[in-house]
Amino acid sequence: MAEAIPGETFHREGGVVYDAPLDWAVYKRGAQMARVVYEATHANAAETGDRAGHGRNEATWVFAEEPGIAEGLCASPLDLFIDARLAPHAAIGLHEHTTTEEVYYMLEGSLVVTTLAADGRESTSELLVGDAHLIRVGQSHFAVAGPDGARFVTVAVRVP
Repeated sequence: MAEAIPGETFHREGGVVYDAPLDWAVYKRGAQMARVVYEATHANAAETGDRAGHGRNEATWVFAEEPGIAEGLCASPLDLFIDARLAPHAAIGLHEHTTTEEVYYMLEGSLVVTTLAADGRESTSELLVGDAHLIRVGQSHFAVAGPDGARFVTVAVRVP
């Protein structure tokens, strides 16, 4: 993969997650993984401010089994595995998890995450390097990168 692909194009056209042959023993090289740029991750036109989502997210898609871009490699309920880099003060828009649980694990920078429960409760926490966040099915969340941006691994698993 030579250059980054706009997020809208990647998802609309059924993006290629890995651009090289794979064998029964799966080893992926970083240079062949899809690099996808989102100008607003989970943009939410029904919201304003940080809840609407804004700013650049450069995501490397490591594995994907989500509809439309599924690689067909995993027998487990893995949905995605992404290395995400949010620009300083960029925000992931408010979105609900209806079929997946998702984990963020912080590698660099900081991220302020707000989780919303179905009953209206909200909880906000700043995540620093080494911290993690779990979002459960039925919960919603949005997040804002700190002044130095944020790098984190995202793993999502489908819940039956």
